[in-house]
Amino acid sequence: MTVQTILELGAESSRVLCIEDDRVVLEQDLPLGTASLARQWMRHTPPTPLDIEHAIEQTEDVVMPLAAKLVRTEQLQLRGSGAALILQGVGAAPDVALPWNLDEVEDLFNRIAMVSQGRPSGQEALPTAPEFYAAMVILRECLHHLRFGEVLLA
Repeated sequence: MTVQTILELGAESSRVLCIEDDRVVLEQDLPLGTASLARQWMRHTPPTPLDIEHAIEQTEDVVMPLAAKLVRTEQLQLRGSGAALILQGVGAAPDVALPWNLDEVEDLFNRIAMVSQGRPSGQEALPTAPEFYAAMVILRECLHHLRFGEVLLA
């Protein structure tokens, strides 16, 4: 049995798909996207710790109910414009699939937190676009609350 969990992270909304043996067993639309989350909570450049905390709370409210519905897989596949934002933000080629484990995602998120607390974003070589920060919040919260050990950005 082959199971895939895919998060299609869009600008205004997103969708989670669970595919088991080439058959969609779960398709869930999420009222959460990089631009919509950035518009609502990422009001400063870079976002403040409070901006990020509010974005995390909203993301948790949307993501946590999914935990009971998902077929368990170790890897989350992240696709869509949100994946492209993250790939661009870390300097990866747009046509590359980038595997990250949870620790690597946490390392990048910790760098984002340091920038939100005043470290110059250029010192961390991070983008300034609020949508990038929103994409990282969504990715991190999905990994944590849906218990994925790694993500494949494509």
